[in-house]
Amino acid sequence: MTYEKVASVAPQVARKPASQFEIAMTALPLHSFSKTIDIPAGLRGEPLEAWQTSVRLTGVLRRSGVRVLGDLHGRTVGDFAWVRNCGLKTLHELDSLAHRAQPRGEKAPSPEHAPLPRNGDRFAIPESVCQLQFHELPTSKRLANVVLSSGAQTLGDLNGCSAFELLQYKSCGWRTIGEIQQLIERAISGEFDERQIEDSTAAAELLTLLEQGMAKLSPRENQFVLARIGGEDLPCLTFEEIGRRCALTRARVQHVVAKAFDTLRKTWGPRIPRLLEMMKRRCLSMVCPLTPALLDQWIGESPRSFRLSTKAQVRLIATLDKNIPCWLEKHDAAERINPAKRDKLDLTLANLAREAGGRIAVDEAYRKLIRQLPDYRRLTIEEYLRILRGVRCTVVEFKDPHLPIVRLRASNGGDALVPVRDQSDKPSTAGKIHSPAIQLFGTKGILCEREAIRTH
Repeated sequence: MTYEKVASVAPQVARKPASQFEIAMTALPLHSFSKTIDIPAGLRGEPLEAWQTSVRLTGVLRRSGVRVLGDLHGRTVGDFAWVRNCGLKTLHELDSLAHRAQPRGEKAPSPEHAPLPRNGDRFAIPESVCQLQFHELPTSKRLANVVLSSGAQTLGDLNGCSAFELLQYKSCGWRTIGEIQQLIERAISGEFDERQIEDSTAAAELLTLLEQGMAKLSPRENQFVLARIGGEDLPCLTFEEIGRRCALTRARVQHVVAKAFDTLRKTWGPRIPRLLEMMKRRCLSMVCPLTPALLDQWIGESPRSFRLSTKAQVRLIATLDKNIPCWLEKHDAAERINPAKRDKLDLTLANLAREAGGRIAVDEAYRKLIRQLPDYRRLTIEEYLRILRGVRCTVVEFKDPHLPIVRLRASNGGDALVPVRDQSDKPSTAGKIHSPAIQLFGTKGILCEREAIRTH
């Protein structure tokens, strides 16, 4: 389009010559607006006010000599690109106006096969995906701000909304409109559908989605995530260690990793959160923590192969949902636990194990605690398993990953006696500690004499 052609369209508008940069930047979108505007004969006499255009577009059209809709007939949207105050968003609004006025003889497509809406078209969202929450979907920060500004909470809140209406919000451009349509298409294809998840295949499906989600991360995000979760023989690196290797600050590494984990949670919409919730319910119903051996059993019958080791997968699951009781080692108390509460439960478990012949199942011990002892009736399974990681009088064995056992820890007067000593607020003698320890653990469990206890 030459400058002379534009001048002939709007001869009354006096403009200074455009710079080469302005010409280049304005010419980029014009290839999308080269189609001739066709206004039906019955609409050519209608005034512009009847079509509810913005103040800016109204001013652009008036400066171009357009008073009624018929004045647009035979022109192109690109012809108005050089008019003062006419930017890309105004051109899209004009294209929307022209599209709304054009005759539509073709049959409207079904919502399931709806194409990317043009300016005047409205989003058609099937009822089956209307309940999807935006906070669970993989959205960019810009789209999240647009959704917040519009007040939409679910995908269905955009049903019937036109692209031009969304373009009025701050920072909303056509890339954001395309992102919305992509979300709709992915939702219709079933990528975010969690209703068909089966409990028997939940573990395998979760690991499959997580590895597919990691493949979608940027190379740096993938590298940092792998460094954080480690591997079978690789240690987990701290944020500071990763930063030293990559010449980044600890805060920057932490920000990148947090963003990557948030992306993993939302890559498949609500499916990964639902699968994590199913894993949590399964562990709590069994009163059993998730260990690499247990996870390996759950996915043992799956024909799928996974790139990550089960130890790295457990670390990844624990990072994505801290409410899932995940144990990587037999005794790795990674959380701060109230020492008094831990020692009290530790001695109680030791007493239950002694009464059961030296060992008792973890789930059976929990049931006895909440049924027989008033002090533990409000003890939740999550808190029970969390405290169990730091016990010293007893030890948890995982010979069967599905059925962990609590047994008495054989002691020669070491750490196992500390909870016995700490039960009293007053200083205790070796004899006062030795007698209840023998009563609790038996002579086989306590192999030391009173003189040895004094050293502890």
